[in-house]
Amino acid sequence: MNKSFKILACSTMAFAMLTSAALANPVENKSAVAVANAKVSYAFNDLSNIDPVLKAKIDSLLSKGIFEGVSDDTFGIHLNMTRAQFAKVAALVFDLDVDYSITTSSFADVKADDPQHGWAIPYIEAAKKAGLIDGMTDTEFAPGNDVTIGQLDKVFVTGLGKPVNVTGSPWYEDAVRQAQALGIHPPGKDGRAAASRADLVTAAYAGYEAFHKQEDNATPAAIVSVKSVDNKTVQVILNQPVDPSKVAFSLTKDTQQFSTTTKWSNDHKSADLTVNDAELTAGEYTIRVTGLDKPLTATLTVSGTISTNDPHVSITNPGTIANVIDSGLTSAATGLNGFVTRTVAEDPTLSKFAKEIKFNVTNAAGDAVAIPGIIETITSSDPNVVKVGRSNDNRGYVLGNKAGTATVNIVYKTNKGESKVASVTVNVKDEVVAASQVEADARAYQRMTVSDNVYSAEFNAFTAMNLKVYDNYGIKYQKDEVQKYNFALAVVLIADHIVGDLDKGDTGTVTVDPDGRVHVVGNVTQFDITAHLPNNKSATTEIRLLP
Repeated sequence: MNKSFKILACSTMAFAMLTSAALANPVENKSAVAVANAKVSYAFNDLSNIDPVLKAKIDSLLSKGIFEGVSDDTFGIHLNMTRAQFAKVAALVFDLDVDYSITTSSFADVKADDPQHGWAIPYIEAAKKAGLIDGMTDTEFAPGNDVTIGQLDKVFVTGLGKPVNVTGSPWYEDAVRQAQALGIHPPGKDGRAAASRADLVTAAYAGYEAFHKQEDNATPAAIVSVKSVDNKTVQVILNQPVDPSKVAFSLTKDTQQFSTTTKWSNDHKSADLTVNDAELTAGEYTIRVTGLDKPLTATLTVSGTISTNDPHVSITNPGTIANVIDSGLTSAATGLNGFVTRTVAEDPTLSKFAKEIKFNVTNAAGDAVAIPGIIETITSSDPNVVKVGRSNDNRGYVLGNKAGTATVNIVYKTNKGESKVASVTVNVKDEVVAASQVEADARAYQRMTVSDNVYSAEFNAFTAMNLKVYDNYGIKYQKDEVQKYNFALAVVLIADHIVGDLDKGDTGTVTVDPDGRVHVVGNVTQFDITAHLPNNKSATTEIRLLP
């Protein structure tokens, strides 16, 4: 079983393909020449009785110079595709830089004077250089070997920017599943089967359409999240890799602009901005990104710490909190569909909308010391603005009642048993609570049960996905907490890419209830669940079902 196809996801490359192995001169095998000499399907004797839909696809590809016949009157519709031909296909599909002057292959079994495969040397070398296709070994390419449907699917799926998992059994399982969902997989074909030119027509036509639609709907670069890593570093995460040489960041607070040093991640999707000769203090910062298609802006609220009259005790500033009661948000906490009740949502010691007043204690050496709850009393100067509460384990919490500012006064006990007083100013904003970022595990497994010869499964999607959602106030919701507060977060769960066992008939069904309960019935082996946020961000978990 050949796993040697390594696909380069080239999301910005043009889509053009020429499949004929009959033309021996590689300099002549350019798509521009193919377009100039393009024929129509009726010119080929072996296409006279084929399916009209397939013939229409061939005509479309012929007109674009993507295909031509193996001779003047033969298209070769039923011939299998060799690795040499596919190297050429792959190179032209993804618009690789093909050096037509190359006459020596890096593989010992591909010779320039070979009339069957010598013409493919420039394409094989281009595909190898790009990491598109490897040899069977370091010295053997096997240019005359067939290409399988699984390998064909993997090339086109990955070329469309979709990650393919090859660790399953069989290795092409994920490639076939995704290709079926994309309409690329030749109907009724097993991944082990050799791919014919008819199969390539099916895949190339669907891939061409999908690729150009993808180009038209290309997602612009955007900021996924910003956060403070420590008191000197801000991390900016983008939705896609960018060119670091073209991107510049600026970090400001009010009118002050900070000098920063940028360190990019290996995948060029995130950058750490380290402040030079200063520290991040409490307040709101603005991060601007330039050098992309359009400038991007994000804000970051740094809590910082609040000093007390004890040099070894400080308080972590809870930052801004949301008006969740007067705004009417908590009235949606009905207790139905897995939501919390309004009583819980409005209780500072229970609600996820609340923030803790966290105490930090250091010893004489300045090292942090772990402590239990030390709050004796906690009061608000204006309970109509900030609602407060003390838990049974002596920790204090604040909850936004309505927009405004209030002072929270705290009496806490030191490690010497002394009672001391501290105060914190808390700001409540009218900005509605909204989900801003989502994360989920890439894959999860669930077991099926059988009753009356019908397989089924039921589970909670929020928990199975290990879902994590962050709101615009920096609060993190995990697993069933997302479900309980979904009246505010508005996460939508969608099941798709449902796959069954091809040998067991029709594919079964998957449904998701509003409370996140997933119901699987019948012939289903795997599917995807995607959590969609209102800001168009999403996270997907592949669910594998075990008997």
